[in-house]
Amino acid sequence: MRYKEEYPEGLREFGKCAVALLLSVFLAMASLLISAFAPQQRINDHLLTSTYGLGVEGLTPIISDHRSNSMLDNYTDVTMLRASGGTNRNYLGAILTNPIYTYEIETEEGEDYSIKCLQLYSIGERPDGQWLYPRYWMGFRAILRWLLVFLDYFQIRRYAGTLFFTLFALVICSVSKHVDVKTAFAFSVSIILVRPQVIANCLQYLCCFLIAFSAMLLTPKLIKSPKWDSVFFFEIGIVTMFFDFYTVPIVTVGFPLVYLAVLRIRQGQQITIMWLIRCVLFWLGGYALMWLAKLTLTDLLTSTDGLRNGLSSFFGRVGIEKTEGLEEYYSVSMAFERIGEAIFSDAEGKIIYLTGAGMIALTACVCAIRRKIGWTTLMTHSCLLFVAVMPLIWFTVTAQPIVIHYMFQYRSIALTHWAVGAYLSATFWHSEEAKEKLLAGK
Repeated sequence: MRYKEEYPEGLREFGKCAVALLLSVFLAMASLLISAFAPQQRINDHLLTSTYGLGVEGLTPIISDHRSNSMLDNYTDVTMLRASGGTNRNYLGAILTNPIYTYEIETEEGEDYSIKCLQLYSIGERPDGQWLYPRYWMGFRAILRWLLVFLDYFQIRRYAGTLFFTLFALVICSVSKHVDVKTAFAFSVSIILVRPQVIANCLQYLCCFLIAFSAMLLTPKLIKSPKWDSVFFFEIGIVTMFFDFYTVPIVTVGFPLVYLAVLRIRQGQQITIMWLIRCVLFWLGGYALMWLAKLTLTDLLTSTDGLRNGLSSFFGRVGIEKTEGLEEYYSVSMAFERIGEAIFSDAEGKIIYLTGAGMIALTACVCAIRRKIGWTTLMTHSCLLFVAVMPLIWFTVTAQPIVIHYMFQYRSIALTHWAVGAYLSATFWHSEEAKEKLLAGK
């Protein structure tokens, strides 16, 4: 049976997305505003406690195998804590301008400036200045401020890591239940290969994976409701823009998209590349419109020029206007070189990785020959490979931030692993089901 999209009329569909955007912006503003009234003294107490451990651990500790791809980004986590602490009832405009308060101090040897600023702010020291970060929603503050009322940074990190592995386990169970064990295994490996033990120890790294896993748990509800596909992915884009501090946003659309495609393939439906592209475009629309809404609200409700700040940053990131002093980082070849360094870790890791990939390819070829799987069958679900290529396109377009932050942005490659694994599984299902139907017909 060929899968045919039964979408409502275009205006109705875009109307639903418009309503979703308006409601999302309202909830985003409301949640940030409410969080500003969380008990500030309790938050400050836990921020102060957090600075002691952060001072010992440092801003860029390398754990696990002591390679760059096992580096924690405590610097960004500290920025998240500083932004959360500075968003309070004393200046409600902070929910849009995102001030990071600064101090004119000299740090001692071994002491980090940003941690010292966080410490001084948490004890009530009056800031000497500030710099604004208006181009992000920083929606994490709506949750992080309330968590800081009860927990310090390291406690939050512990339980956020526990949540990550819990959702990971639930998704494995979901894929196993609704599809099969082989596909669940392919999903598991896609995450294992990007060092989940490192992801679980950094608040910044966790965000997109928590969104992706949550979306995947909701995905089975869409199996027989194609009319909601566009709104679903549109909303995922909105949520990603609200919470993420720009890490690996593409996994939030790719992981549930592959899962939904596999679920429908399992039911005998044929997925088209146009449907895949359509879902990605709706996700991108939600992502971009939520961003523009943030910048516009900043312009309208504060004296900060949000649109200018955001657009100039975007132009600099994608190379439309190259940032002075960073010209060398706009190199696609350098971006892929860094990505390879992160994926393989070292020469030995590259050999092991490519050997494993070669064994999988060889096994697939042997199975295809033994089961007499022809070219037509191999191409039936090849549109899934479009999703596998999406991270490579993302790396190419965003070469500058990839080169600078490759140690965590390389993790988008998990989507390639997942899509390829899903393609192989779907291809062999198709061949087995076709064979069974042929035998049944005889």
